[in-house]
Amino acid sequence: MSKEKKTPKNKEIQEEVISEEIKETEAAEIDAENSEESKPEKARRKFNARSFKHGSISIVLTVVFIAAVVVVNIIVGLISERFDTTADLTNSGLYTLDETTENYLANTLNTDITLTVLRTEKDFEEQSAAYKQINELLKKMEMTGGHIKVNYLDLDQNPNYTSQFKGETLAANYIVVECEKTGRHKILSPYEYFSFSQSYLQTYGQYVVEGSNIEQEAVSAMLAVSNEDVIRVAFTEGYGESDSTALRNLLSKNGYETETLNLTTTDTIDPDIDFVIMYAPSIDPDASQLSKLDKYLDNGGAYGKNVFYFASTSQPETPNVESFLNDWGVSVGYYRIGQSDANYLISSMTLFAHLQEIADTEYTQDVLDSGLYTLGADLRPVYVLDRSSNDREVLMTTYDNAFLYPLGEGLDENFSIDSAESGTFNDIVMSSHVHTNGAKSRLCVVGSVQISGDSFLSYNNANNPELFLGIFNNISGKDDGITIKSKTFSNVTFEMNAATANVLAVVLCIVIPVLVTVLGIVIWVRRRHR
Repeated sequence: MSKEKKTPKNKEIQEEVISEEIKETEAAEIDAENSEESKPEKARRKFNARSFKHGSISIVLTVVFIAAVVVVNIIVGLISERFDTTADLTNSGLYTLDETTENYLANTLNTDITLTVLRTEKDFEEQSAAYKQINELLKKMEMTGGHIKVNYLDLDQNPNYTSQFKGETLAANYIVVECEKTGRHKILSPYEYFSFSQSYLQTYGQYVVEGSNIEQEAVSAMLAVSNEDVIRVAFTEGYGESDSTALRNLLSKNGYETETLNLTTTDTIDPDIDFVIMYAPSIDPDASQLSKLDKYLDNGGAYGKNVFYFASTSQPETPNVESFLNDWGVSVGYYRIGQSDANYLISSMTLFAHLQEIADTEYTQDVLDSGLYTLGADLRPVYVLDRSSNDREVLMTTYDNAFLYPLGEGLDENFSIDSAESGTFNDIVMSSHVHTNGAKSRLCVVGSVQISGDSFLSYNNANNPELFLGIFNNISGKDDGITIKSKTFSNVTFEMNAATANVLAVVLCIVIPVLVTVLGIVIWVRRRHR
């Protein structure tokens, strides 16, 4: 009976204990909730080590990528300043330096040259496409060889700059070429480094830019200002000489200093003059004036001087000149040389313009291997006389089957090629007085002014410029001359052959899209399985 009475009591005690535990648990949970609510939001977030790791790597990669882009841009900028990283797609190589220019800048020029463009670079090249082309070539010159520095100077911001060029014209777009070593300079105007349409100028009286001469003019100026030993060439005047502008320009563009000489007003020819050129006088100088040439060539017994005489089919007979030439063992015939073999004619329209053959001499070595033609027209024969002890060398002749047509007034209706004197005739002869010490004075006789005229000196397939530069350079001891062709702005196109077009089509339309697609799929798959 006692057990039955105790059971309810024990049960009540157990219930009370359970009730107290539940209360304590609830109280603990409430305290915990209150404690969590009192903490900051960041402290309540569950720390995820994997998310933190990937987030840190992303930040690092982003920083490294940005830094790499900056570094690459800096490196590319430095490279583009020192090396040519552009591509010229024009069919005429409008933005590419001539191989001759590159060789001169890289291998021949050995002193520092400064080219100062009188305008800011931005303003200079934004004037037109022609000025941009000039600027591009100037920068390419600066990158070649390491001796060229191109500066840009705004005259409005530097008004005192012109004070060092007293008596010389300076204006915006002019280019000043200077050599600090020699202290000499040359100024190039846009009228010199651009070529203009002569037909448009003659028709409308306006200048229209047709092409660029910047390479010829800049290299010519470099040759002139860097040459420490100036070589002087004097062209006689006062005897109705033919126009020698083309030959004069060729020499001056290659570092020779040209000037004029009037024998009638000069008692003694300046002994510092290295060459005297008499270019087909139409008035026969008297013997007393020609004796000044003899005295000049003798040079007080030291020799070392040179006279060039050019003949022309338009000259009258000049007995005084002929007597002077005879004393040197040469003579110019009063004939015009024609060519009966059509294989050697320059044009079927005339028999008196034909190809010439260069002889193998010390003066012509650079021309023999050029692979170009030597052109001649209106030539007179140059004879070698037996009565002189001078050394005579024939530098150029006609090809066989040439013939002589007598000069005089009008055409000879009775003339027949079959009955004319025919064969091979001399065109250029060099006669030399040799001193016992080896020094030479030379008289070079050229049978035509046409051979050194503007037309034949400008033909792309003619070696006439190289012929005359080779002779002058050999005598004066100069390095090889520079002949550079102009670049024309007309008919500039971007050409692409079929093979190149196919390659570009495959690369742009197939290869690059496939690579981008594959790269996208790889990245998507990798992220999908993380």
